[in-house]
Amino acid sequence: MVIQLGIIGLSADQSAWASMAHVQAIKPGGPLAHQYKLTALATSKPESAKAAAEFHGVPVEKAYSKPEDMASDPDVDMVVVSVKVPMHKQLAMPALHAKKNVFVEWPLGANLAEAEEMAALAKKQGVKTYVCLQARCQPAFVKVKELVASGALGRIISTTVLGIDSSMIHLPEKARYINDPDSGASMLSVPVTHALDVVLHALASEFSSLSATSTITHPTIAFNSPRGSKSAPEPRTGADNVAITGILTPSGAPLSLHYLVATAATPSTFQWTICGEKASLRMEGASFAVQMMPPKLFMAEVPRGGEQKGIYDSTEEGGAGWKEIEVPVSGLGVFGGVAEVYEKIAEGKAEAEGLVGFEEAVVRHRMVEAVERSVREGRRVSYL
Repeated sequence: MVIQLGIIGLSADQSAWASMAHVQAIKPGGPLAHQYKLTALATSKPESAKAAAEFHGVPVEKAYSKPEDMASDPDVDMVVVSVKVPMHKQLAMPALHAKKNVFVEWPLGANLAEAEEMAALAKKQGVKTYVCLQARCQPAFVKVKELVASGALGRIISTTVLGIDSSMIHLPEKARYINDPDSGASMLSVPVTHALDVVLHALASEFSSLSATSTITHPTIAFNSPRGSKSAPEPRTGADNVAITGILTPSGAPLSLHYLVATAATPSTFQWTICGEKASLRMEGASFAVQMMPPKLFMAEVPRGGEQKGIYDSTEEGGAGWKEIEVPVSGLGVFGGVAEVYEKIAEGKAEAEGLVGFEEAVVRHRMVEAVERSVREGRRVSYL
């Protein structure tokens, strides 16, 4: 069955996220065109909606400027909300009331209360929901999850994540809303949570408790215009340096994460190490945005042979060293890893296989709220 999509936030701008990440795979000639059809779209104004419809080949009568109109369209099976975080709830609720399936970018809401309200309505209406935490569907992270689940690493002793992000020292003008503390789009809620979500998913874990600290390392921020000019610096309102430590359940292993925004003097990086008794994994990449640019995967094992009888008998420090594991490349070839989510939705994959519904997204929002609470109160907290 072909799924008929209505995308809120799809404009004629080819550089916009919805155009790059949501449309490329499903448009005519795309790898998922046999499973999806773009039947409607919506923007904030009738004029821009008409221009977008003409650009994307959607009938003009299916170009909406009100979410209620799309929600009532019988030719839309699933509504996609791909706009700035503060508008997610306002634009998704009409579709939920109309009993449409709904796919929303992460974060689901601007705060925990909004996410809980949306999840409650979705459950009441009995609709299918999806949240775009797409790193779970990236082949490299799928491989990590498979290796952990297979027991190849043995007991997990500890896991550590380091993220350095020099791309966030300044932001494009269209992302100015991120500097609003009420927007729901902070360094913690977006880049840090995208990374933490896939780490926890791959380890089949949550924090049983956590402790966090954060600070503003760079007190000002400027915004770059499309023409190349830069705005005057203004006060940065959200933390750009976040450290989280906690104990995982059910394994009891500790997890630590440190994310910081750096200047161009420090290249961006993502490093994740899982230390196991029998083997360990390491992921390394040149971007902390792992949901869009997945890192390479390496494995190290306890050397076997000779007189070594068990995992604690090795006398060779560091084992046999890190060896890269070849990971299948996605054949979808679409920016942002979002196409992998669409593929799993069309195949009817379960949440355990990488899809995130509204109820699970609420758990992730509770984790974010717990980190913020720990920072405020200076104590260890839990969210389960």
